[in-house]
Amino acid sequence: AVGFETTAPATAKALLNAEAARIGNLSFFTSHRLVPPALEALINDKDLNISGFMLPGHVSAVIGEAAYDFLAKKGIPSAITGFEPLDILLGIHQVCSMIATSSARVVNAYSRVVKKEGNPLAVATYERVFEPADAQWRGIGTIPKSGLVIRNAFSAFDASRRYGIAIDDASSSPQPQGCSCGDVLKGIIKPIDCPLFGATCTPRTPVGPCMVSSEGSCAAYYTYGA
Repeated sequence: AVGFETTAPATAKALLNAEAARIGNLSFFTSHRLVPPALEALINDKDLNISGFMLPGHVSAVIGEAAYDFLAKKGIPSAITGFEPLDILLGIHQVCSMIATSSARVVNAYSRVVKKEGNPLAVATYERVFEPADAQWRGIGTIPKSGLVIRNAFSAFDASRRYGIAIDDASSSPQPQGCSCGDVLKGIIKPIDCPLFGATCTPRTPVGPCMVSSEGSCAAYYTYGA
């Protein structure tokens, strides 16, 4: 199971159902990530100068507005947005307006889906099964307490422990030579500024994670243009 706080509740519920039904031939290999620690890592990155954030509506529907209060305290204007064109435009307008007035709040521009408290039942479900742990982010490295791992109480369902699956440390697995995905993901450069973009790195022959995923920045630039 891979994803953010959005998919973690479904994984947790499936595990809990399996436990209740005493299903013994089911295990989970998970790679869930938490958004707030990643945002904090970006804020603290000395190579960046973050002006504001557009916050993901699907994640926010689970964790709620309050999970981002630390952004306002750090002076970072932020807007929770949906995925329709008008949602995105509204979010951009809200963030730009705050930057122009030197104010910093977390604005919910997706209130038809996202509530202040989020979905407490979903959060309680995944927190029952998972606990935070340091996690690798492709092209960036390890971010403390940004991942979710299965708690010891449910270790019988943890595929990594059950089958002894080891995951390579990001620090010992550098990006492919010439790949600039880390800088693309951080917004330091545009995809077209990577020397591999459109040459050796295409959707058919991807080199880095930004091109591998159809939702990746490089894949989007390649498909739709700059």
